[in-house]
Amino acid sequence: MSVVLINPFPNGVGLNDATIEPPLGLAYMASMLEQRGFVCSIIDANALKLDLWQVMQVIPRDTKLIGFYINSFSYNSVRELATICRASLPEAVVLLGGPLASAIPHQLLSEIPCHGLIRGEGEYAVVRVMENIIRGKPPLDTETPNAVFCDPESREIILNPIVRIKDLDKLPFPAYHLLPPLKVYKSRSRKKPMAAIVTSRGCPHQCIFCSKDVFQRQITFRSAANVLAEIDSLVERYGIRQIDILDDNFTQKRSHVEEILDGLLERNYELALNLQSGIRTEIVDHDLLSKMKKAGVYKLAFGIESADPEVLRICRKKLDLKKVEKVIETAKKMGFLVYGFFIIGLPGETEEAFARTLEFTRRMDFDVANFCMAVPFVGTELYRMVEAGGRFLVDTTHNIESGFYGGNVFYEHGDLREADIQRRYKIAYSEFYSLSKSLRILAKIRSWTEFCWYFNAASFVLKGIVGSRFKK
Repeated sequence: MSVVLINPFPNGVGLNDATIEPPLGLAYMASMLEQRGFVCSIIDANALKLDLWQVMQVIPRDTKLIGFYINSFSYNSVRELATICRASLPEAVVLLGGPLASAIPHQLLSEIPCHGLIRGEGEYAVVRVMENIIRGKPPLDTETPNAVFCDPESREIILNPIVRIKDLDKLPFPAYHLLPPLKVYKSRSRKKPMAAIVTSRGCPHQCIFCSKDVFQRQITFRSAANVLAEIDSLVERYGIRQIDILDDNFTQKRSHVEEILDGLLERNYELALNLQSGIRTEIVDHDLLSKMKKAGVYKLAFGIESADPEVLRICRKKLDLKKVEKVIETAKKMGFLVYGFFIIGLPGETEEAFARTLEFTRRMDFDVANFCMAVPFVGTELYRMVEAGGRFLVDTTHNIESGFYGGNVFYEHGDLREADIQRRYKIAYSEFYSLSKSLRILAKIRSWTEFCWYFNAASFVLKGIVGSRFKK
């Protein structure tokens, strides 16, 4: 009995196709299924840019379970694929999982032809589904962790409680052997081949623009020994020379970080380490940065969002800007590539607040300042704020056809107006990326793949700045 897990191609604009990381969530589920003796495959249509019919051609006819990863940018792709699968493979069970499945399960059940959804983590849920199928039982039942489905007799929607996986070390390592060749994945790579890992799941912080539906503001850690064993495996089996760490916040717990770094120093693999997703600065100091540098970390990304204290307060982004400045200054002196992530159009942003943020980016002299549009993803506190006291310019409960960098504004709230937000977005990029700044960025490139990444990243941002607005 075979299982197919699909990461769909979103077909949107303004999505960061310069950076495409492996779908680790699907790879974890696949490894759990293989460990239990099931035949499993992963179709990463996003990495391979496969259209709907190309995906259908590689799904085995004897497939018993088809699982789709669904987020706000792949809604249409999943709906079309699920519809085709139900018609052409009527014996297969179709499940949805991912951020959107956790945020709006009732809506997805009513709008996308599927047998059910999995909220939160899916490893134990898919195993239960396949065991039920083997026994000739309904695939989803009240004992299926995190499942949402329609009871066949009462027609009542059953929402099983979300149960977090407490011991991540019990999970087998992601099934990298089922993914496309590693060369198809892209990030700012100093060394090739590159792989990605997570050392923890979740984030305990309260930022209003982030979805907490999957991990529910709880963080769980893998042991350092388990993380290092996975890195050993990646180096030995795939010759990995760069690791992208995709934790929501790798620097959540100092002892955890130091154990991993110490283990890498002992191994002396000379890996390049990319802290891709952004870190916070609470535990970061000179000593920790020094250890990071010795262990191979070359890029640090900081999620700052705004340099205006009032905007940070409204958005519940608890951040000590003085500490941030000190850490950034130290990191730059030590030779790290330093990124800053910023969001344009957050509630409370005024002209003065925007000017303060732009001045901060110049003064800190980031190697890359990443400005994106605020998106009120369904399920977030930001979505509820706009729903209660603002105006949506884009329906984010269905398919979002333009990403963070598409140059489109998603809502108005308070004194925030579409034209002002769009203007600030363009100003941020045009003023930060002067000719001299661009030349300094190019001077820090150390590989051909790094140059290609920068060229592609700059190209899609430029398209968003000059591109068209949504048709309403």
